[in-house]
Amino acid sequence: MEPVCRGGRCAVIAAERREIVIAGGGFAGSILARALHAEGRDVLLLERGRHPRFALGESSTPLANLALERLAVRYGFDDLWDLAAHGRWRRRLPDVGRGLKRGFCFYEHEPGEVFSPGPSSSRRLVVAASPDDDAADNQWLRADVDRFLFERARAEGVECREETAVEVISVPGDADGGPVRLRADDRIVEADLLVDATGGSPLAASLVAGEASPRLRTNLVYSHFAGVEPFERAEGWPDSPFPERWSASHHLLEEGWMYQLRFDDGSMSAGFLLAEDHGGAAETVFASLLGRYPSLARQFADSEPLRPMASRSGVAYRRDRAAGHGWLLLPHSYAFADPMFSTGIAWSLLAVERVADLCRKGLPADGLLARYGRLLAAEADHIDRLLVAAYRSMPDMERFAAPAMVYFAAASFDELRQRLLDSPSDGWCWQGFLGAEDGRRRLFEELDERSAAEGEGRSLAEWVGPAIERWNLIGLMDPRRSNTYPVDLEDMERRAVQVAAGLGLDAAELRRRLPRLRSPDRLSAALA
Repeated sequence: MEPVCRGGRCAVIAAERREIVIAGGGFAGSILARALHAEGRDVLLLERGRHPRFALGESSTPLANLALERLAVRYGFDDLWDLAAHGRWRRRLPDVGRGLKRGFCFYEHEPGEVFSPGPSSSRRLVVAASPDDDAADNQWLRADVDRFLFERARAEGVECREETAVEVISVPGDADGGPVRLRADDRIVEADLLVDATGGSPLAASLVAGEASPRLRTNLVYSHFAGVEPFERAEGWPDSPFPERWSASHHLLEEGWMYQLRFDDGSMSAGFLLAEDHGGAAETVFASLLGRYPSLARQFADSEPLRPMASRSGVAYRRDRAAGHGWLLLPHSYAFADPMFSTGIAWSLLAVERVADLCRKGLPADGLLARYGRLLAAEADHIDRLLVAAYRSMPDMERFAAPAMVYFAAASFDELRQRLLDSPSDGWCWQGFLGAEDGRRRLFEELDERSAAEGEGRSLAEWVGPAIERWNLIGLMDPRRSNTYPVDLEDMERRAVQVAAGLGLDAAELRRRLPRLRSPDRLSAALA
């Protein structure tokens, strides 16, 4: 029995005992709750707010889609299969908001100057992620997606509670045993395993001894907008493998960078990530930055915010540990650095796969939780090295291309492996994200080291081509491409010997497996 007090009135109530409590009803928490419920676990899903509610973290990638597809196959979740490609989503989940994402675009701006792509697109970088719209990635309208997935969890039998604030009362020591004790509004809950899926809320601080100091210290000013013009609407724009408005657009500036994510309904998520705190109201800072860059100002001239402008100071954070006896953190409860390169959804879904795997036969032993925590720590370091190098290199496109090429080589290598090779015995989810536990770890470390050296701009650009050669299976750094890289399956077939060698196959076997690069339209075909 435990006293619970609200508004000066106290009552004594019995504690509610649950096997697994998940705090946070975003996409990761809801998918994990469904998976654990399907595994036969007793799950309680708690959400502080009420759906639909606003959330950032909106840009998916091929690696995120592959994780969705694996979860769909493992548990028979048709909706996750449909969320993994724009065409499927648009046809079968039309009421869940999304935006077409064909790839990534980067633009180097100069204050006071109209943007120009430059000779041979030297100030512009375009990397496609899909061959066509149907197979493309998506921008997730998180208010819609999170509500949809939360309601699917409820419909499948997960006990879900909204408007429920969670506080940690006590955490057993690693050697003590016993449950984590929680206060969930007016109830006391004892959890054999607590999963923090809140994404950076104060809950993690109650579980972890301390907080590490992040290397990146950035600030965010952001909103959703209507009436934003396409950036590439100009005469003489270079050829592109897709309309560049349908991308994760990155505008590299003296102050940091701006992201633009367009949704199919015409609205846009946009924000500035700034290396310094500019002070003042969010509306004032946003307008001031637009005023320094004429091409951005033109884009937003007739736009209107769809929700109040907002700001966040100190975007990056890192906890000391990701797991302990009776608890674990999902990635963005543990660490966050920056949204550059859209790593968040994929990393979160990998962790969902891992936790579901750990709990398949019961609650995980402390040794398995420690393994989970060590891998998350290695991945957080890995991502941090990439992003710190990117910030050091901005806004100079020649210099910035080095971290960008490292990322795209690492990500595309994993995508090709996961599509074309057979899964390892413990599953793809336990392979370190972006190569955090293979030879790419040293690649990211060297990128970090070289980017820190003064006056290394040209040597960094010269270093990156040979450095990524082992993992560059998609023709990056080809001077004939003029900084524009399509998904070119015919070129891959022409280079079959090189690509096959990189994957440990022979050319004939690679050609036999190439149809795996495109997933079937329906989950039933994947299961056949």
